[in-house]
Amino acid sequence: MLIHYILKIRELAYNSLALHDILMNYLLKLLKMRNILILLIIASMLLPGCKFINNKILKKGSDTLEVYTANLEKELADIETQHLYDLEKLKLESQAKIDSIIQYYENQLAGKGKTYAGAAAGTYYLIVGSFITPKYAENYSANVREMGYNTQIIMAGKWNLVAAESYTNLREAVTGLDLVRSNVTVNAWIYVVR
Repeated sequence: MLIHYILKIRELAYNSLALHDILMNYLLKLLKMRNILILLIIASMLLPGCKFINNKILKKGSDTLEVYTANLEKELADIETQHLYDLEKLKLESQAKIDSIIQYYENQLAGKGKTYAGAAAGTYYLIVGSFITPKYAENYSANVREMGYNTQIIMAGKWNLVAAESYTNLREAVTGLDLVRSNVTVNAWIYVVR
């Protein structure tokens, strides 16, 4: 029986060595995993965020909100350019009418040996503001009216033109234009309706 116990003890000793080896291997694996975990934590703290990775490493473009904002700004700039073009076209058409009126009267009077005095018939509006939105035109018209002018809002295509004054002859309109430019806005211009 004693031999049996000795053999059992010996077997347990061998098993404990095997158990010891298993435990040591397990601890080494845990230690390696712990080292990997520590490296991952350190790397996550040291590396910058997703924006850095997107821009520098993955070479992705800007944030979608930035792109959307840039597109909206471009659209607004295009609309503003178109509006300015339309307004300038309206001014040029009005100036062409004025020039043709002056040319007509100069030709008529030159045949009679007289000179043109600038009293061509028609309606001449002194425009101090141009708005697409009617409410803005009404507000600006009220402000100019408070300055003592007899304002009107004239529709010209999609524009609401705010006129500080209106005249029936060109000579008075040009004289009034100088006064409006000095008191209201230097960008005032004459709009002709015949």
